[in-house]
Amino acid sequence: MASNASSSSTSHPKTIRYDVFLSFRGDDTRDAFTDHLYQALLRAGLRTFRDNDEIGRGQELKPELETAIIESKASIVILSENYANSRWCLDELWLILEQRRKCNHFVLPVFYLVDQSDVRNQRRSFAIEGSKWKVDDVMRWKAALAKVANLTGMVLSGYICFHSFFMSETNFIKEVVDIVLCKLDLKQLSTPAHLIGMENRLEVINSWLKNEQSNAIAICGMGGSGKTTAAQCIYNLNKQYFESSCFVEEIGKRYKHGLLELQKQLLRDLLGGKEMMITSVSEGTHKIEEVLRMKRVLIILDDIDDQDELSTLLGANAFPTQSKIIITTRLLDISAWFGSISWRCCEHKLTFLNDLESLELLSWHAFGSKIPMEGFEELAVQLAQYCGGNPLALKVLGSSLFTSDEDPHKRSSMIEIWRERMNSLSSLKGDLDCKIQDVLRKSFDSLQLNGHKELFLDIASFFVGESIDTVTILRDDSNAKFGITTLINRCLLTVSTDTNQLMMHQLLQDMGRKIICEESKHPSKRSRVSNDDESYRLLRKGDGSDTIEGLALDMLIRTRLMRWH
Repeated sequence: MASNASSSSTSHPKTIRYDVFLSFRGDDTRDAFTDHLYQALLRAGLRTFRDNDEIGRGQELKPELETAIIESKASIVILSENYANSRWCLDELWLILEQRRKCNHFVLPVFYLVDQSDVRNQRRSFAIEGSKWKVDDVMRWKAALAKVANLTGMVLSGYICFHSFFMSETNFIKEVVDIVLCKLDLKQLSTPAHLIGMENRLEVINSWLKNEQSNAIAICGMGGSGKTTAAQCIYNLNKQYFESSCFVEEIGKRYKHGLLELQKQLLRDLLGGKEMMITSVSEGTHKIEEVLRMKRVLIILDDIDDQDELSTLLGANAFPTQSKIIITTRLLDISAWFGSISWRCCEHKLTFLNDLESLELLSWHAFGSKIPMEGFEELAVQLAQYCGGNPLALKVLGSSLFTSDEDPHKRSSMIEIWRERMNSLSSLKGDLDCKIQDVLRKSFDSLQLNGHKELFLDIASFFVGESIDTVTILRDDSNAKFGITTLINRCLLTVSTDTNQLMMHQLLQDMGRKIICEESKHPSKRSRVSNDDESYRLLRKGDGSDTIEGLALDMLIRTRLMRWH
């Protein structure tokens, strides 16, 4: 049995099917305590394995029970009077403790009306008679009993005395369930379907988690690039390796109205659901610092926009910690915020999806498959290229054009709708989906100086592809270079390293044009006009001289149009 169990535990794929495995002696507790505990675990949402078959005293552990133990996150071992009389139970216990040794399997012993020292020293009903079993089996069973007796567990005695007060069996079972819930920390964050390219995008962050040289990392990128989704995936994959964890969402939105609540959420999650009374923000910051000193925790702070948000949540004092903090932000220079404390912060700019990944993600949302539907191939490639690898845009635009292949006539009409949508997106009139617009605009609205907003709109309208020197000369603005640096830091702008040209993501450029279009329905009443046709008409009529600050016109295209007319 020993060799079989060992082989199973090491070669069996690590699939998790159960949260809890119940190990118990059926004759002692099946129709009483164990049954009540099992029902309580199910009500708490814990996937629990309980074997309902009795087995003979001399039989070996069934393969399905071995598999159930290996595929469980935790085990509750109910050590009752006749537990050690069953070879089946002893083999279960040995394999459970092997899982604990090898794969972070949580074990909670419950000493059910037995003396813990009897289990530890194999006395009374826990004495194992060597004449009935093989010597090797007896040795490993005795070692297993001694080991489980030394674990922190729950003791159910005659009056159920625990922590110096008396409890009913119902309260005792509730305490057992609460302990398991706390230790397993089963909170999983919901992530979008079709996480195309996510594995490659997470490689750097997963590598950083194993690096002892740095405590914090900032996942940077423009709106919709997948920063929050990447952080959610990292959280789900790694939180079990920390003593506790917390994911605080949308801090930028919630900071001004509920900072104390953010601190309470963070403390509650890090302390396993325990409520901590805090009456002020400064007190909350101090409590969080204490937790970071004492425990190795994983904290994810989503959508940080301001240094005050970070220092209020984590504090600004230097102290050693083994915790890991992941931040998502639209800023690129967040590491400077850690200058006043001893932590180093790495920066990781999230890359966009490549062409193949973009087409696949778009196809899942537009057609329900990983490749475009027949007849839509060219249009799907064009739309994917327009999105520029931005996952949010691919999802939103793909879903808005969802097409089914059930009706050939409807498919033909949908092709026309796709063409019209592509024409509207490439018309330079800022026709951008409002969901995408709302996400992207957060970066624009976060610009604190009106001059930086004006600079962004100028670049979006006229200067994409131009050199930095051209922009500063034409604007005659001594602060233009500082403004450009700010836009780059906000992930609203990039500069090509070889030509020094200003580059802007197509979606951001369209957002800027849409902001301008919202100034008025009439081009003559807008601050900027970048559409050739609109510019030509305004120049011919002489309109807009009182409001228009900038106007663009491709004279070569206009000359050709005039000849054509």
